[in-house]
Amino acid sequence: MAERTPAKVGIIGCGQISGTYLKNAKLFRDFEVIAVADVRLEAARARAAEFDIPKALSVEALLADPEIELVINLTPHRAHAAVGMQVLEAGKHLYNEKPLTIYREEGRRLLELAASKGLRVGGAPDTFFGGAWQTARKLIDEGAIGEPVGAFANLHARPPSRPAPQDPNAYVSFYLTDFFEYGGGWAFDRGPYYLHALINLLGPVKRVTGSARKTWEERERGGRMLKVNAPSHVAGLLDFAGGAVCQFLMTADVYSTGLPHVEIYGTEGSLRCIDPNNFGGTLSLRKPESPELVPVEPQFGYNSNSRGVGVADMVVAIRSGRPHRASGEMAFHVVDIVNAIHEASAEGRHIELQSTCARPAPLPPGLADWTIDD
Repeated sequence: MAERTPAKVGIIGCGQISGTYLKNAKLFRDFEVIAVADVRLEAARARAAEFDIPKALSVEALLADPEIELVINLTPHRAHAAVGMQVLEAGKHLYNEKPLTIYREEGRRLLELAASKGLRVGGAPDTFFGGAWQTARKLIDEGAIGEPVGAFANLHARPPSRPAPQDPNAYVSFYLTDFFEYGGGWAFDRGPYYLHALINLLGPVKRVTGSARKTWEERERGGRMLKVNAPSHVAGLLDFAGGAVCQFLMTADVYSTGLPHVEIYGTEGSLRCIDPNNFGGTLSLRKPESPELVPVEPQFGYNSNSRGVGVADMVVAIRSGRPHRASGEMAFHVVDIVNAIHEASAEGRHIELQSTCARPAPLPPGLADWTIDD
């Protein structure tokens, strides 16, 4: 593989997840983070010192920096749209953490602005690049389970109580403030992991219905009671364009009886996948001739926490002119799906989706960790 000049990248948002991106960025050869920014300049300075980043800037200064080609937006959910628009207005490519936006109209504006400026939009999560998910994709594409007819995706998790910050001036985590607001619960926070994985395996969704409920009016977080302003138990039925029907459950109201996972059911077998929050792990395959699940180990790389591979893929895609896999269109399709489930519940009907997206290309066999294909 020929040498490529790394893209100069900036990060806006220096909260917890920024540490993972900054650590992993040191391992990818196709991009380098040269600046970090946050509304709390002291947080940016701390991250810059921790990871030896040349520049700790205000958001405005980072956006004005002519060296920076692409910005990774790691701000809280509700800021994704506004900050993303600023990035595009500054003439830089945008990679948003999940969800791309909360509301559809915000996502449409991002994609329209990017198109008008000849810029790209990408969106996390990129866990579907992982070895377990690429192996599952290969098995499905090769017909190991026949024609996919159904799927199941579940997250049963009561969010743990988070202690209140000791420093009254400290940054208050999204999980302490916005978790019970619309756009903050598991459907928007963890749902994209499941939906990106499912789109990678089965393609886009054409129609949804669902039910959503708010189990309690108040919940405890950080030692205080907060009003619950959005459903916390969200159950959807997803009709994929390819014909499969998926049961999709994201709940913060119950005690789990098993690990989060995805299952794909076909005419010739069933495939149990891992927690979509992870890159690697053992799959389980059930064929008609076997009464038991047969373990399948990953046949691809990227089996450890490799967040940032979607950014590397986007940079290489921009350079080579091919589509990038963690596309803005796929991230917007996920926003459309999650909003449509809520609307279906409120309105008592099926929702025909207006959006769609391409199924991302599979990774080539033999690709080494921390590299990406042209």
